[in-house]
Amino acid sequence: MIRLPIILAAAIALTLFACGDDGDPGPPASPSPAATASATQTATPASTPTPSSTFWLLHFPIDPQTTLGEVIGEIGSRTVSFDDAGPTAHDYALNDQPSDDPAVANRSGWNCRTHFEYEGIAAVDFYIPEGTTIHSTTGGTARLYAVSTQNDFDRYGVNREPYLGDPDRASAPLDPFPGPTAGLAVYVVVEGEGFQTEYGHLTLALSAEIVSANGFLEGFSADSDWAALFGDVSLPRPATLIAEWPVRRGDVIGYSGDAGYSEAPHLHYTIRLEGGQLLCPTDESGFTDGGWLFR
Repeated sequence: MIRLPIILAAAIALTLFACGDDGDPGPPASPSPAATASATQTATPASTPTPSSTFWLLHFPIDPQTTLGEVIGEIGSRTVSFDDAGPTAHDYALNDQPSDDPAVANRSGWNCRTHFEYEGIAAVDFYIPEGTTIHSTTGGTARLYAVSTQNDFDRYGVNREPYLGDPDRASAPLDPFPGPTAGLAVYVVVEGEGFQTEYGHLTLALSAEIVSANGFLEGFSADSDWAALFGDVSLPRPATLIAEWPVRRGDVIGYSGDAGYSEAPHLHYTIRLEGGQLLCPTDESGFTDGGWLFR
């Protein structure tokens, strides 16, 4: 017979091991850079974990159960609807395979093939409402950058339609049409644990509110007039570093928006080996390094 004191001692030991000294669960261990070298040679991960509340375990910057916006309408008059009819972020990343033609693409965002074929970027876009909470998928140093707080399409008066990606320059009131100057507009880059992750098209004012006072670079604060500083996209300017601060996996690092070269409110997410190649986030055929959202 096992005595009760022994059982209690074992339970206490397990609790301390799981929670650490302060009683709070620490962040899970990330794959090491060395481990990723061989992992990128496989077509897909061996298995797909079930989504959980600790979704940064899966490298998801938003809750995998978030319902994404869905493209509705015919070509020429399409828009994104946020009426809960779209797939979850998890199902979209796992199951929605893209077309090489950006005019048809996927119903709830862009993923690797569309980005790769059309823009040369292995990335995933999630159509989500402005103000959605964004979490860091790795620990390390977060850096907040801004180029503009406006939407290029709206600023230049051209139609923006999901998936087309290339504005109708002939209809632009400005001649010649200056093209996209803002890109990701407001974005956060997190470096650490052997990875570099990027989160684009954020809302600057909201995202700045989560930065502590000592995280801002000189000349910036949570009370800065962001519209005055970054509101004019007609003036080309390089990305400006606004703040940097340490983060852990799962920390809130910003809020989604619709600024920059954006056809609809969404989050642009990339992941790469630190100082190395971009990795395909979605579980998509044709990419030897696919499925990084699920690892």
